[in-house]
Order: sequence, then structure tokens, then C-alpha cells
Amino acid sequence: MSKKELVLAEIYRQNKHWKNINAFFADLKDIKHSRALLDKIIPYLDKKEIISIIGLRRTGKTALLKQLIQKIIKQTKPENIFFLTLDEDLLGNRVGLADYINVFLEISNSGEQKYIFIDEVQYALKWQHIIKRYYDTEPNLKFVISGSSALFIKKQATESLAGRIYEFKLPVLSFEEYLIIKEANSEMISDFQKFAIAPEQKKINKSGAEKLVYQWGSELKKHFYDYLFFGQFPILVNEPNIEARKKYLIEAVYKKTLEYDIPKIFGIEKTEALKFLFQISVSEVGSIIEIGNLASEAGLNKETVNKYLRYFENSFLIHFVYNFSKSFRKSKRLLRKIYLESVNFYAAFRDIDNLATDSPIIGFLVENYFYNILEQQYQYIAFFRIRKEEFDFIVAKDLLDKKSYQYFEVKHTNNIRENDLTFIKRKAKKIKGIYTIISKDKLEFSAQRNIFPIWIMKNQSS
Repeated sequence: MSKKELVLAEIYRQNKHWKNINAFFADLKDIKHSRALLDKIIPYLDKKEIISIIGLRRTGKTALLKQLIQKIIKQTKPENIFFLTLDEDLLGNRVGLADYINVFLEISNSGEQKYIFIDEVQYALKWQHIIKRYYDTEPNLKFVISGSSALFIKKQATESLAGRIYEFKLPVLSFEEYLIIKEANSEMISDFQKFAIAPEQKKINKSGAEKLVYQWGSELKKHFYDYLFFGQFPILVNEPNIEARKKYLIEAVYKKTLEYDIPKIFGIEKTEALKFLFQISVSEVGSIIEIGNLASEAGLNKETVNKYLRYFENSFLIHFVYNFSKSFRKSKRLLRKIYLESVNFYAAFRDIDNLATDSPIIGFLVENYFYNILEQQYQYIAFFRIRKEEFDFIVAKDLLDKKSYQYFEVKHTNNIRENDLTFIKRKAKKIKGIYTIISKDKLEFSAQRNIFPIWIMKNQSS
């Protein structure tokens, strides 16, 4: 079989919508609710610029691409939409990404607007140069790409596609999305959407927040802890079996990333040390990490540990948060903590069946979850530690503007001791601002501070 015949066969195999729309969208039939990101991307479909969707494995990027195709297919011929997933071993010595695009353009009507969707684009060698060439020379082409590796989407795209690309990150499910997919009480979901509190929110509906706590608190908490342990990936929300949930997280997300993605992209042959270091990292959530200790425990040298941690970060497995400094360069040399992209990883590797909801371990997971909320809204996030005094998060939209600083402390308990808040109080007083405590159940408003239960917090203001 010639190269062109191989390419054509694969194109027709993946683009079933050209002849049978229902067959192409069959895997969407069980998806009753779209991700919130879908509506944010749709307005960019009419623009020339490339759309890039990045994120952790199994967050729903492929489904999102197909949902975008569902929108476009209503206004154009199905044959004008080309879909190619590179998550399979399609790119060998004989065939490259350009071969697939060339054949598609050859068999399509060249005078009409065409859309090219490429899933897991990072597996194509020099994909950014290839796409740039078509972008610059083909006026009627619109590219939508997705990928699971931040390094290969962000670094290469910014180098070669500057000014030509809009990037969107598809995070794990928000608590609100979990409630919707879970088909929880519709009135409760409606109240959550109206009254839940975003960290940057200036005007808070106090009576609405009280309704969430006093009318819906028991039900919201039950859902929240299920979400915290096992509910951040769409397919897991309605899976009742705990072991099946763990197996999915380990096999479909963790192992796929550490045994396939990272080794393939970064050329690692031995993955056991890589996996062991990640499991150690999961145990270090919210703690200041010591590279020497990690290296000793994993049986690796410091250079290798630092390199592997960067791979984890670039593959959306972990985030680093540094001690506060007004100098970005200086902060990178300071103390740092690890937070997970998904707190569900902790439950995948640990027995959480007998954990009380006031366990310190759950406190760390709640702190991690609140970081994930902050990370979607703020450019700058740090913890604040001077000698032995510390509070969890200082965030800013403008690092040079002290008035924009916000201070947060996570206390997953109902027994909040004032002595533990001395440092954050002092810092907030200096900027004449209030500080916020994220609690287990407690709700309180005052002139100096607010206290909010973690389960009434949301990712962004309405």
C-alpha cells in the first residue's frame, strides 16, 4: 500500500461524519452536559487564529473538540471538517502530519472554508512549524488543536505561532460541573450558581450564602467530599464503585501520562523511578519540598529529581507555589510547595475509607483544591512565610499594586483559633484590607475578615 493510500485509509476511518454523522458523534451520546469551557471557545471559531485546548488527560478535550464540530457542522458541509487524533501511533517514518493535511486539502473543495481539528498534536514532529506554514498560506483554513503536554503546546507555540493562537486550558471538573453531571437537586444547583462565592468577588449576597449553608449544607457537603476524592473527571462522577474509580485514575490518567506521554515526549526509557517520584510528590501536597529528601527517598540524584518534577509540571500533574517575593526571578529560588492538578490522585493511591472529615490529610486536600480555584483566576499566587510565621496564599492580579493583594488561610476545621491567625491579621492590616478564612463549615462576615466553608466556593464570579 502506498503512503497516500495509508493516509487516505486513516483519514476516512477517523472522519466518519463525512458519510455518517451519527457514527462520528456516537461517543457523545452519553454526555448530557457540556463543559463550561465550550461556551467560552465558540466565539473564537469565526476568527482566523488557531484555537489551542490544553489540559490533563481525561478531562474531556477530545469530547470538547467533537462538540465544537457539532456546532460547526450545522453551517458547513461535513467534508469541510477534518478531524485527526494523534493519540494513536499514526506518525512513523513514512507519514507525518503534513501528509494528512495535504491529502485532506487535495480531496476537499479548495474554494470553501475548511476546519482542521488535531487532537494530541504534540506527538507530531515540528507540528508548530507545519501548522504555521498552512496558517500563513491558506486563507480559508481554521485550526483547532488539543494537547496534554504544556511544554510542547506552550513553549513551541509561543516560539512559532506568536500572535496566531488563542490558548484555552481545560481543567478538571469544577464542583459546579460535578453537581450538574451528578444531576443533584436542581434547586440546590441553581442556588449554588447564584450564591456560591468566588475568591475575587467584591459584592457577596450574604443571605444567599446563608441559604447555601443552612438549607443546603448537609447535601452540598456530602457531594463535595465525594467530588474531592473521586469526582474531578467526567467519567467518574456517576461511577459508584470505589475500586473502579481508583483503577481509572491509575490506568487512564496516571499510567498513561507517566508510562506513555512523558517517556515518548522526553525520551525516558525507565519509568519506575518516574512513577515512584510522582507517588512521593502526591504525599507532599501542601508541604514545603526538600529536593535532597525527595532524591534520597526516590534513590535519584537532585538533578534528576528536578528534571522529573519539571516533567510533571509540564504534563499538568503538579504545580509549584513559591514563597512570596515581589521579584519573580527571586521567588523561583525560594521555598516551594507542591499542589496537584487533581486532588483525586491522592485517593487513587491511598485508603481514604476510614478518614474522618476533620483529618489533617483532608485539610491538605482542601487546601490543594482551593489553590486550584485560585490558579484559574490569578496570575500570581504564593504562600507567605517569614521565619516560622506563615499563611497559605497571597494572590494578586498586579504584583506591584499592594491594594490588589488578597490574603487567604485554609483552616479545614470548626475550631479556628485566633492565635493561629496573628500573622495574616498583621499583614492584612498593613494594606488596610480584609483577609479570608476558608473553613470546614463556618460562615462569618465582619469588617476585618470573612469566613467561608470550602464547599460554597466557586471558580469564578458570575
